[in-house]
Amino acid sequence: MVLAITLSGCGSGANGRMSVSKADASGTDFTGTWGEEFRAGWNEAVTDLQRQILADGVVTDQELIASREPLIECLAARGVSITFNERGGSTTRSDERGVKPEEQAEIFGSCDEEVGVEVDLLYWQVKRNPENLDEPTIVAKCLVDKGIVAPGYSAQDYERDFEGEFPFPATDMVAGECLSNPLGVEY
Repeated sequence: MVLAITLSGCGSGANGRMSVSKADASGTDFTGTWGEEFRAGWNEAVTDLQRQILADGVVTDQELIASREPLIECLAARGVSITFNERGGSTTRSDERGVKPEEQAEIFGSCDEEVGVEVDLLYWQVKRNPENLDEPTIVAKCLVDKGIVAPGYSAQDYERDFEGEFPFPATDMVAGECLSNPLGVEY
């Protein structure tokens, strides 16, 4: 079963640090391009580790890995393993207990509630949309630019279709790339 932890996406330097906003010592005064999202992530975080990582408005590669350990452990305790890909997605598999795919999804949801994935989400959002551009606008533009939808397809059209049904097959790989990486950011 494939699960996408990615949502939407500051540039990554040679040291692997994602440069975003800074927070004050309380961890609640976020500013900058991704400030509001980091504040929301900090407020939604379910562990002290997540809040500690998000408090400075920077997610390093090492912090991303550390933030995943509680999720990996939670899933493993319930018979599910998870592997992460280099683009923010993940795949779950059953261990020898034979957990069915639909049960894996339920277990993932339960573990997400228990240990959260806020750091993972923000890491990939920042990475794929460094300037924090309006998500519906950049996805709609990508879909038009790639010839998936007719010229004139707008952010409002995308929002409508997101809640309903897209005018392209779910298996369309080019459309999928627009949905997952609308700016075509290399990472």
